[in-house]
Amino acid sequence: MTAGAGAGAGAGAGAGGSAAWALREARLADVEEIAVAELELFPDMAWNVFQVAAEIEHPDRRYVLAAAGADASGELLGYAGIMLAGDVADLHTIGTRTEGRGIGRALLAWCEQRARDGGAERMLLEVREDNPRARAFYAAAGYREVDRRRGYYKLRDGQIDALVMKRALT
Repeated sequence: MTAGAGAGAGAGAGAGGSAAWALREARLADVEEIAVAELELFPDMAWNVFQVAAEIEHPDRRYVLAAAGADASGELLGYAGIMLAGDVADLHTIGTRTEGRGIGRALLAWCEQRARDGGAERMLLEVREDNPRARAFYAAAGYREVDRRRGYYKLRDGQIDALVMKRALT
């Protein structure tokens, strides 16, 4: 795939230069695998298959996944999705099953480009206050904290604040 067709620029290379993973737009056929990953990555607030399907089908949402293989047909390695709302896009979700391979950066870059393509001038996201790794990831990508949503994340054993972060896309 080419970058315009949904493949990820920056997809990982394996031994011998073959692509170890690539990006592609998420499809309804992917919802079960994404829902399983949701349970693994976000056990206290995972979306079910019906919620994931509704997101992928929604006309104002854009979802991508990273999967093994040059055509992204192998094991699911990560996924992300945005909501378009005029000149603002919201990063709804991003998750990776593996670290240190550039998958998160590629997913975020894909989302930012789709947001620009949809007319967004800035991207907003919420991140758990108790997740310093994610906060550092977003800060390194140019996001800055602009607000706090108290008790945003409802967990089995309490609540955690969300930090709202923003980045200009223009």
